[in-house]
Amino acid sequence: MMAALMMPFATRAQFNSSVHIDTTVVACDSYTWSITGDTYTTSGVRTQVSGDTLYILDLVIGHTTDETLTTPVQGGCTYSLGDSVYNTPGNKVHTFQSVEGCDSIVRFNLVLDTTAIRSYTVTKCASYTWKGNTYETSGTYHDTSTVGNCDSILTLNLTIITPAQIDTNFDISGCERVSVPGFNKPFRADTTVFRRYSFRTVEKCYDSTLYYHVTVKMPVYENHVESACDNYSVMIGDSLHVFTHSVVDTIKAPKATNGCDSNYILRLTINKSPEITITGDLRVTPGSDAVLYANSDQNVAYLWYNNSTAESITLTNVTGNVDVWLTGTNNNTGCSHTSYVTVMANAAIGDVDNDMLSIYPNPTSSVININAEGQVKNVSIFNLMGQQVINANNSTSIDLSVLGNGSYVVRVELENGTVATRTVILSK
Repeated sequence: MMAALMMPFATRAQFNSSVHIDTTVVACDSYTWSITGDTYTTSGVRTQVSGDTLYILDLVIGHTTDETLTTPVQGGCTYSLGDSVYNTPGNKVHTFQSVEGCDSIVRFNLVLDTTAIRSYTVTKCASYTWKGNTYETSGTYHDTSTVGNCDSILTLNLTIITPAQIDTNFDISGCERVSVPGFNKPFRADTTVFRRYSFRTVEKCYDSTLYYHVTVKMPVYENHVESACDNYSVMIGDSLHVFTHSVVDTIKAPKATNGCDSNYILRLTINKSPEITITGDLRVTPGSDAVLYANSDQNVAYLWYNNSTAESITLTNVTGNVDVWLTGTNNNTGCSHTSYVTVMANAAIGDVDNDMLSIYPNPTSSVININAEGQVKNVSIFNLMGQQVINANNSTSIDLSVLGNGSYVVRVELENGTVATRTVILSK
């Protein structure tokens, strides 16, 4: 017949829920959990978080069986099976119920004798009651009776053993849930308990008292509440975990010192850093003023390179190149970003200078070449936001393939101090 299913152990993640609801269910073939609407056909432990409530389902699933015995069943004058007694031969259908309440059907062909002659060999401890008589000594005993029109001749070969007393001690330990023979439910308390369970074995015939020393150890749960800008990384054991968005996650860590599971519970908030740009007069004639403006996609506090906190600054009497940077810090999250530009003050180059300096091909798909009347000292390339993206010394050939398509300002400084700028277009 079907044996009761043993519920497997399961490790449960803990949540910061204000209410825990445990439900133990024994069902036949399948079970639909009203909390999730899911239908399960296998035993196990399921969890579901709803609001501040953690629902825990301990589920045992039994199964219906239907078995046909191919060998005829030989009975005596009558045949007993479960609570039923059969006194006629032929095909029979008998239904048991398992501990889960599932039907277990057995189909068999029953053959009965007109005279039942049976011999039994029995070993019992201390005494044995048979056919209304109690026997305390070993021997052979007979019984003759009539059941209906069928004679019954029974022989009992009995062995009686004198009992002895034996005590046994056991130490049992485990994590979270520890099962002990003789107890219906596992122990879950984080403590050490002492329990006694007594039974009598027939074959060895002794009264056995078993003492169970049960230690239940608990998994370790480490709660970490973190916030970061743009991304967050953490080493857990030998593994590096990188996050680019907010998460609530439970990560398995190396075993705790007590040998149980260790769980790293991370509640992470990722805040996006602000985008900071500088616009305004990024190219002026020498001696002119340049007005620069701060821009951001978030509510930020500005800090310019000169410690100004205004949304705009004025650079007076710009005679050369001035490197400017601006940091914007989000007023709510504290995340910040810094943008860099160079304000260039260059003398205008007239058409006559075109013969002194040329850049080709323009447009270009990758490399530009510089032809100048004089030795090239430095080449700086800026995007239209004024940010320097390439810088090269003593080079007349520059590879732009690492840049995106668009227009760029090329600043060329010669050894004689002459500075000229050209705009090139990159189209890959």
